[in-house]
Amino acid sequence: MKNIIKIFCGIVLLTAPFLLSSCRHMEMSNEQWRQIIQANYPIDSIDSYHTWDLLQDKALTIRVKIADQDIQKVQILNGNPYISEGVEVLAERPCKTGQVVRPTFKVPNVMPTLYVAAVNGEGRYYVVPVDNAVDVTIGGSRVINDGELHQPIYQTFTYLFEEDYPFPGDFDFNDVVLRISQHAVNDSTLAVQVTLAAVGSAQQIGAAIRLPHINRDDVHDVTIEEGSRFDENYATSRYFISDDEVVSSGLDGSAVINLFEDAHWSLKPEESMGQVVRLRYNTLKYEIEDEAAVVPTVTRTYDLHLKSSINAYYLSLADIDPFIIVANNGMCVEVHTYMHKYDEALWHYTTGSGGMDDRVPWALMIPDATFHYPVEGITLGMYRDGEISGAYSRRNHSFGQWGRNRNSSKDWWLYENATKPQVY
Repeated sequence: MKNIIKIFCGIVLLTAPFLLSSCRHMEMSNEQWRQIIQANYPIDSIDSYHTWDLLQDKALTIRVKIADQDIQKVQILNGNPYISEGVEVLAERPCKTGQVVRPTFKVPNVMPTLYVAAVNGEGRYYVVPVDNAVDVTIGGSRVINDGELHQPIYQTFTYLFEEDYPFPGDFDFNDVVLRISQHAVNDSTLAVQVTLAAVGSAQQIGAAIRLPHINRDDVHDVTIEEGSRFDENYATSRYFISDDEVVSSGLDGSAVINLFEDAHWSLKPEESMGQVVRLRYNTLKYEIEDEAAVVPTVTRTYDLHLKSSINAYYLSLADIDPFIIVANNGMCVEVHTYMHKYDEALWHYTTGSGGMDDRVPWALMIPDATFHYPVEGITLGMYRDGEISGAYSRRNHSFGQWGRNRNSSKDWWLYENATKPQVY
């Protein structure tokens, strides 16, 4: 981190808040940098042990005792699909009648009501509630298998990015918003679906996904179900992601899905006077000429065809590493979630973690497919000098309180501000 500061930019303390200078040669200690970030971050008194993780581990033993001899798989669900729409598949394993599976998986830290289901080759579901058990049998009188079935969808996370790393930003966390899911098509094919939902920036931003548990050499090839890349026919030369391949090798040899060179072009491919048009897309609910527009989201589904050494069913959405790429002070900088904050996927721009110096994230993963990110000008949540404000600021359920204490307000993402600001 110390080297990032030295290369990037000095910061001059005039009065609070701190102001950025154009000097690129002032070197600061880790403690000085930490003080600057914490003086500008929306939350003061950050929990020094925070991991900014909204997930927890779960494991089940599932026994299938169904008379149906065509059972193909078992799914763990966060609801009953015979009652509710939008039920998500949290984990899935191939399984036949009479077999036992023991999946481990991630669930939100606000534990959903879990169900398990055996699914046959025609898509018929046999559903049983888990009821806080760790050993569940699908069979007997508890099985639910009639009524109107609402087809479950695969677990989807929303990723929010701030573009200014490592400098303080406006922290509305809407500069790029991605919604990502994945599932095994079969043992050797992993489908990763990515939706670009919003771009709240005025500068060019690239994006990619590193798959830390898959080496590039483990991937035969990749196809895009929609037939084209996010930024097909990009108007200018590529720089952030120079590799023409959809999947390339990261600096550590892991597979990296190259999403797009330019978020604006990917949402709305438009030029004006030879330049890509850069409005803020989908971060206001109304259009402002030459400033903001509401446009359809764009989705791409990447099918990774894997070698036999990797089983797609055992790959977890929680393990992926989506990141954006921005140009800050003449360098290409990657912005990752806190878990991977100092990882380098495609660009070399730091020499290590420096002890997780500033202790705060510029990117967040929310375990919610429809999470309402803030509109322009509203922070995700503030808690400074005893005052709580922002899009998620309901007392005892606020982003700010969670930032101060990782064991408090762990459900903040479920509670928009009681005043209902305009959020997506």
